Amino acid sequence: MPENMPRITRDLNLEEIPDFDSETFKTAFTPLVTEENTLGSIIQKAKDAWLADHQKQLEDWRRQQEEDDEVARQLAEQREREEEEIRRAQEEAARLEKAERDKKKPKVKAFVVDKPVGTLSVPRVSPYALGKVKSFDYVELHYFTDEGHAEAKHQDKTTSESTLALAHEEGKVFLTPASAHKPSTKVVPDESLSWRQMSIVKTGLLSHMKKEGWPHDHFVTLGQFYLELDSHPLRSEPGGEEALLIYQPEVQQEWHKQLKSTDDEVQPFDISVFNAERLRTIYDTLLSRKKAKSIAR
Repeated sequence: MPENMPRITRDLNLEEIPDFDSETFKTAFTPLVTEENTLGSIIQKAKDAWLADHQKQLEDWRRQQEEDDEVARQLAEQREREEEEIRRAQEEAARLEKAERDKKKPKVKAFVVDKPVGTLSVPRVSPYALGKVKSFDYVELHYFTDEGHAEAKHQDKTTSESTLALAHEEGKVFLTPASAHKPSTKVVPDESLSWRQMSIVKTGLLSHMKKEGWPHDHFVTLGQFYLELDSHPLRSEPGGEEALLIYQPEVQQEWHKQLKSTDDEVQPFDISVFNAERLRTIYDTLLSRKKAKSIAR
């Protein structure tokens, strides 16, 4: 319908043609009667005019109804689209919320039905010690002793793996389990271990070095170093094993430090090659201390 046309507010189908044959209309039409324009002709023209106008109004009303129906359809479609957008937004919000909750949930694998526990108990090594091995740093052998395993097992019960801490490496910052940054408060220095402890637990250290992907040559060289310790003739001398236990962590710490040095002038040494002079100095110093203590008594 044209924009300036007033809206039709009634159902034109219900309208009936006026009774132009009534006395009221005849009285109104009588003054218009002429020889050429009879009363019957005037009444018929009135009927025809009303019917033509009514038909035009019916067509306008039908177009108005069609336009109203189209507007209603568009509004309904728009409402459906808006409701669909709201529904999708709510579903996406719920999905993101669930994903965030899932992130905070501990990750757990499915178990194998009817599979029994292993025959041997796997020793638990401190995440701190494993982090040191992985980053090619020196780590005390204490972490691979029975006492170290017991501490790691206890730490597992008291520290959540989801607790994270900031770590720095090669200029990068990242999150790692907080337990990987917490050294044992009960750690025993290598030089304070017994010879038997050192001889046994070195295998644990070497095993984890291999698992963490240490270069083959470095892994073999350190293994050779421990073999040289075991077979060194100084062990048969009084205080010899003590001197070797001092030599071991001292040179091993230097070796790790040189391996990780960024100074091009530093050329890491071969740890499997013993420095007899340095070992003799350590041994003589140890004997001197023992002698001084004996005199002091």
